[in-house]
Amino acid sequence: MLSTIATTSSAIPQTTSFFSSLSPSDWIQICGIIVSTAASIVAIVISILTLRQNNKIIEEANRPTISIYFDYSHMGQPTGYFIIKNFGASAATILSITYSDSIKNHPTNLANLPAIFNSLIGNTIAPNQKILAPFKLYEYNGGLAVFDIVYKSITHTYTEHFVIDVEKYGKLVKPRIASNEIKNVSYPLQEIAERIM
Repeated sequence: MLSTIATTSSAIPQTTSFFSSLSPSDWIQICGIIVSTAASIVAIVISILTLRQNNKIIEEANRPTISIYFDYSHMGQPTGYFIIKNFGASAATILSITYSDSIKNHPTNLANLPAIFNSLIGNTIAPNQKILAPFKLYEYNGGLAVFDIVYKSITHTYTEHFVIDVEKYGKLVKPRIASNEIKNVSYPLQEIAERIM
């Protein structure tokens, strides 16, 4: 036990003598090593943060962006459209889409809106591709149209929430008188209008 204490106590003077024996140039070299090590660590941290930021920017620039919005055409009888479009730079696979009762209970005289939206689940929408869900605008009386959509790219999953006040848009549409001759022309014009929405 006494020998152990003696060994420990003898080590302290040795350490002290080591530091006291260092010349000024040795201290300068040690300080240089410490500074360069710290600078290297800082540079590595900055590089990691920059790489993460660059990856985030690249991912945002190349991600899919699914939006649901409203538009209408007026070829004798006003027709409203819920348009699902991929404004992003890559394809998106639809995982789920939910919608409010105003969509579920809308008359199916022109199209079955729930069937159109449900058919999107599991399908892929390419960049700039859009899907039209038409309905008779004057038959819509369900209040706000609310959509929640979940979709994914190759590496990430995204969620979007949309609220569309269809009734306010409907007030912008003015009724028009349509003769039989005008109706014959309205269908090709409606096709053109739908393609440029």
